[in-house]
Amino acid sequence: MRSPYTVLGVSKTARTEDIKSAYRQLAKTWHPDQNPGDPQAGSRFAEIAHAYKMLIDPDLRVKFDAGLIDARGKRPAKPARGFSVNPFKAFKEAMGRQTSGAAASANSGATPGANPGSATGDNAETPDEASFKDMVAHIFGEAAARQAKRNAPADAAPDKAPSGRRTETDAPGMDEDPLDALDALFAKWKTRHRPQPRLPVTRHHVVISLESAFAGTISEITLEDGTSLRFAVPAGTVDGAEIQVPSPDPSAKGDAIITIRHQKHPRFQTSGADIHGEHGIELAEAVLGCSVVFRGIDGPLKIEVPQWSGSDTVLRVQEKGLPTADGGRGALLVHLRVMLPEKPDPRLIDLMRSGGKELYV
Repeated sequence: MRSPYTVLGVSKTARTEDIKSAYRQLAKTWHPDQNPGDPQAGSRFAEIAHAYKMLIDPDLRVKFDAGLIDARGKRPAKPARGFSVNPFKAFKEAMGRQTSGAAASANSGATPGANPGSATGDNAETPDEASFKDMVAHIFGEAAARQAKRNAPADAAPDKAPSGRRTETDAPGMDEDPLDALDALFAKWKTRHRPQPRLPVTRHHVVISLESAFAGTISEITLEDGTSLRFAVPAGTVDGAEIQVPSPDPSAKGDAIITIRHQKHPRFQTSGADIHGEHGIELAEAVLGCSVVFRGIDGPLKIEVPQWSGSDTVLRVQEKGLPTADGGRGALLVHLRVMLPEKPDPRLIDLMRSGGKELYV
């Protein structure tokens, strides 16, 4: 069945409006009532309606794009696991034929392993020898078969060869059933590659300065066994962030989860990547507005204070906070505090008094 995108003639990035427009146009063109003499119109219209249903439904569209369902809206059949052809089938059949042949020769009085027209004597191979050679060649290759043949005892009598699927050789592991040998190899491989259970993590807390959090630093913790573990604290690490440090010995101890805390700063506080600070201004500056120089985490900067700024005014300066993962920075938020002069100012007192009198006249 064709892709619904192909049926409607839209791209995979088509918007819902484009899909509806394409459907309306095609449905009008291929509706059976509009094509009474076309026997293909009905199936074509059904295909268009099904494609529209697939693409207009967000869940069906996402599943189709991800390959979870096919154009019919059904899950694709899973491929068969394992070998499609049994690799030992031909070998088993060959062994069965050879065993049958050997039995027939014994019943007729013929010498086992002798074929018409073949050489007899020391060079003749018994059925068990031939089966073993075929088995080794089939599983391990011709070179291994020749090696097993060379390692076999030269004076081994044919009548002493064990019956069945096992033979005696000097080749280690060659006397075993091939399936048993492969089972053992697979079991050994699974044991070596079995994921080891993860040991429980250990949790730690590290306090760093705000300057270290801003620039990044190298810190160190001491594990329970006295081992020191150094780790990197990335620039812009926020207060409460957790860093997972791989264990130096995964077989003996788990990873370390380290919670980073910011040390109390005399001038700043942090909230995520934003830095908060305070700045005092005089009453006249608050009323009339002014420019102030504020010393941020990475140096001084000039800030404009608007007129009539009170103690609840917060000035936000973008890109002056902690570094962020996307390459930017948080904000600097300056909280203004209106300050009175250290010593009483008679002019200010007179101004306040005169203002008060005018209010109550």
